[in-house]
Amino acid sequence: MPSTLLLRARQSSRSWTGLIFSTALHLILIMLAAWWVLSSRTPTPRPPEPECFVTASGSAPSSGLASSSYAVNHPPKAHQSIQRIAVNLPSSTVALPSFSSPETSTINSQSLVSSIGGGGKGRGLSFGSLVGQRHFMGRPVLGASIQAQRVAVYLDCSGSMRPYLQRVSQEIKSQYPDADIFQFDGARIVALEGVVVYGKQFRGNAPKLTEAPSPTVETELTEAGKQLFRQLRSYCEKGSLGAWLDRVLGEPYDALVVFSDFQDGVRVYDESDKRAPKLVYSDSTYRPVGTQLPPGLWQKRWLEVFRQGSKGKGPKLYLFSIQQSPQPFLQACVEASGGASVDVGWLRSARRSAKP
Repeated sequence: MPSTLLLRARQSSRSWTGLIFSTALHLILIMLAAWWVLSSRTPTPRPPEPECFVTASGSAPSSGLASSSYAVNHPPKAHQSIQRIAVNLPSSTVALPSFSSPETSTINSQSLVSSIGGGGKGRGLSFGSLVGQRHFMGRPVLGASIQAQRVAVYLDCSGSMRPYLQRVSQEIKSQYPDADIFQFDGARIVALEGVVVYGKQFRGNAPKLTEAPSPTVETELTEAGKQLFRQLRSYCEKGSLGAWLDRVLGEPYDALVVFSDFQDGVRVYDESDKRAPKLVYSDSTYRPVGTQLPPGLWQKRWLEVFRQGSKGKGPKLYLFSIQQSPQPFLQACVEASGGASVDVGWLRSARRSAKP
């Protein structure tokens, strides 16, 4: 029995010794294999950047053309600095790299933001200032170049003007088929103190004026023109050119055209005596009164609107006179709007020569 126990103890010790030896041997072999793999790996060398490149005319050595080599310079990379642009909003910033171009100088961040908003001074970046502006190619009409898309025309249809109305209408329609042509008696502008009689701001009693029905051909008007004619017909049959201009200034027309002999002129009444307003100024050919046009709010408002025409944001005024020059105030409106005043007295000569 003791011999058997001794034999089992010897066998157990031999088993543990073999296991430890085998494990150690495997670890050594694994470490040797890993060292071999790592030590045998060599990094692939990067090809050097070329110092020059060669151009040749062909591959044949007998071609007789020499090759040429050019040095290649590699400039160092330049890092752009980051510049912050302050926007007029709390806790809002926009980061952009600074830049410059051959045609423009360096643009600072403040001018860039303001120019995109419409009030900038940057070169080539002011977009907001163009909003709402209207620019049109000029079309020739009776010796003037009218720059417009939508045109409203006032024809003086008094007795002395009627022989020329058809010719003038044809000239305008040939260039502007959609022009709205309105016909009313005379071309007088009547003001009662600071308001145009029968104009937009007029309230109260008007002085005694000539009244005549309008021969406007309503079927030849645009849809917008027809609606406008129904609104201003009764006012303009009494207030003539003054009422027409005062009311049409607020309409979306690019050009206002007036054809007349301009003999009626501008008249200003004083309403101190409300029962009988007194005529204090008139530059009419028929009845001149006074020497200086009294200032009025209506004049200021007209000039303000017409000044927008020279900027492409309002109507331009075009005057065609068959007899005398338009009144000084109307000429001032033409100049403010960037329109034109044209003498078409040749229409009378053409009519006389056409008679048998």
